Amino acid sequence: MNIEYLKGPKGDNQYYEIDFFRKGGMGEIYTAKDSNSTSQKAIKIVPIENNDEYKLLVSEFEVASSLKHKNIVSTEYFSEFDNKNVKYIYCVMPFNSNGSLRDYLLSKNEIIDLQISINLMIDLANGLETAHVKVVHRDLKPENILLDQNGNLQICDFGLAKLIDAKTRTKSFKGFGTLPYMAPECWMLDSNTRAMDIYSLGIIFYEILTLKQPFTGKTEKEFRDKHLYEPLPNISNFRVDLPVRLIEMISKMTNKRPQERYSSMTEIIQILEKLTENLEVKSESKIDSLLHKANLKISDTQKKDLERQKEKEKIDSELKFLEYSTNSLFDKFSNRVNELNESLERTKIQISKNSSQMTISFMGKSFTISFYTSSNIQQRLKDHKQASLQYQKRQYGFVMQAPQSTHLERDNVVLIGQMVLNRNSAPIENLGYNLLLRKANQEDLYGEWWVVWFEDSGLSGERPLNKHYAISVPEFYEEYEFGRMRAMHIRNMHMNTLEAEGIDQMTEKILE
Repeated sequence: MNIEYLKGPKGDNQYYEIDFFRKGGMGEIYTAKDSNSTSQKAIKIVPIENNDEYKLLVSEFEVASSLKHKNIVSTEYFSEFDNKNVKYIYCVMPFNSNGSLRDYLLSKNEIIDLQISINLMIDLANGLETAHVKVVHRDLKPENILLDQNGNLQICDFGLAKLIDAKTRTKSFKGFGTLPYMAPECWMLDSNTRAMDIYSLGIIFYEILTLKQPFTGKTEKEFRDKHLYEPLPNISNFRVDLPVRLIEMISKMTNKRPQERYSSMTEIIQILEKLTENLEVKSESKIDSLLHKANLKISDTQKKDLERQKEKEKIDSELKFLEYSTNSLFDKFSNRVNELNESLERTKIQISKNSSQMTISFMGKSFTISFYTSSNIQQRLKDHKQASLQYQKRQYGFVMQAPQSTHLERDNVVLIGQMVLNRNSAPIENLGYNLLLRKANQEDLYGEWWVVWFEDSGLSGERPLNKHYAISVPEFYEEYEFGRMRAMHIRNMHMNTLEAEGIDQMTEKILE
């Protein structure tokens, strides 16, 4: 975008020689000269998509302009302009040629001196303490921290900060955060609180001390799981000169539970200043040794708590997934029945259902869809592995190889059910289909419904040949393995994805 001049507090053409510098988290950064000053300026320009966004940005720039501190990049002026029928809002800040904290960290080939590290932390803590009077930054990261001409750190991008207690915005709007620094509650889109910034700052402190990010990942999900469930890697593994009090402070700042972090930056500043006072006379005393042991025990307890929390969320997520999937299946049948009922004048097809069962009936005939307990599958797989191990021990005296996966496991079957005709006088038991919910892989969020049906083969002996029926658990497990192996057996198994034809075939049975 070519811009010749921008308005300033001293005139309509105050800023000139406006050149693109780099792309920012939202909008773009330009450099400019100021006709009323010899200093160079940085101008952040953000396009406005709607009026609500405009009001939010104006409100936040007003707050940013009011933040005055040596460790905060000052917002000197903000205004707006139109270009090619698009509205833009911009804010003017001093241009800093010394780069960001990220540039500084990348330039280091060895660990930063402890006193220098603590001085950097104090700069950031002081700046954030002032900001927290009015706003939550919500996107703290080394890229948003600049070095001024005197070597002081300054927090920037407060023009995109969030008013305290405002609800976190969606990922599509500014301020969702940056993956390596996002607090657990940020992933859950909770309201903005100071605790979010304290968590992010703790991650940055860790990085200043070690030159490493504690949590890395290739995908958003990997980052989410690490922030939610993984304890902070032991910082002592990367350097041995850290006071126990500093390690404990960072651990508390990055606690998964917001209420367990510090309530304000003031407490953190007091700790850092005390560390600075004691640094020159620091010695490894008996109390330090005891504190190290206590800290290790606390970390171990927190790790176990996180493992329990992760398991609970896994169970909760699985239950929600199964509920969604069964409701989706029921909707397929309900929608089809509703289509038919639109053309039926005298008697309608009836539907009755609860959370785990649906019955569709018409003039004395019906079929029912029901499901077996999902935990039964996991128990079956566990029993299979245990039986395989015990067999090998009995047969050979030791385990020769790991148990082979069952077809049930390889197919990622997570739920088994059946839809069968309810006809008391019918000679064929369980006439109908088995239902399987299968996932393509572990990352598959929704899975796919399949139908399975059995027919007696010529090997069934004297018994009459029955066609197209379902089998109940636990017999189904064994029959499924035979069917997937296509082994010669008294039953033949067929399977296919659940299509509209399968729904129509069952519906047709009760209409005959």
